[in-house]
Amino acid sequence: MNEGTVAILIQWSLLCLVWMGSFDLQLRNMKMERRRVLAVISAFLFCTFVSWEIYFAPIQVSLSGTILPLIACIVLYTKLMSKIRRLYLLSALATALLLFWLRWLFFTDPILLFWDERIIVPAVGVSTIFLMSRTKLGQMFQLMLSMPLADAIHSLFFWKLSGSCHWGSEYAQDLLWSSLSLWAFVSIVWSAIRRILGRTEPESSHSDTGR
Repeated sequence: MNEGTVAILIQWSLLCLVWMGSFDLQLRNMKMERRRVLAVISAFLFCTFVSWEIYFAPIQVSLSGTILPLIACIVLYTKLMSKIRRLYLLSALATALLLFWLRWLFFTDPILLFWDERIIVPAVGVSTIFLMSRTKLGQMFQLMLSMPLADAIHSLFFWKLSGSCHWGSEYAQDLLWSSLSLWAFVSIVWSAIRRILGRTEPESSHSDTGR
């Protein structure tokens, strides 16, 4: 499968699911409107293959793979509780370093790549953010920030070997959207389990929304 195909398929699928209201409960917990989420996913989809080259360095920056995720992170950051924003930021940086180390490990020792990297890396990333945060808003912020940062570090580190530096490439977008889809799936399953057990959601009026 060509690089970037997974990201496009996931974006179309999420677009349809959000449109049908499948994520209404999760969006309400994060204080997000369906139409805004639809607009954001559409923007990612339309800008998938748009890249800019930095004029002072031979670095290509993808609009959908780097710029839009960082803009989304800024918006999410403003919604986090001010007292713990820095903790989420540090957690995202730590996750980014972990993911970079994991990709570097697979590159230097391919025998450890027992499965597709587009499955292993998202699984590790999602597992990490679930260990670091209990709220969906915080988890999404960490995921949206750590994946592009890990890709940027990886691209810079292997610049001389590859001969090019592309932040947010089609492959990086596959990793990002695979992570988001896995996180969404696990969140839905976990929420269903909590409802069955009669427990309330961790999101509340005193959570990361800052109210």
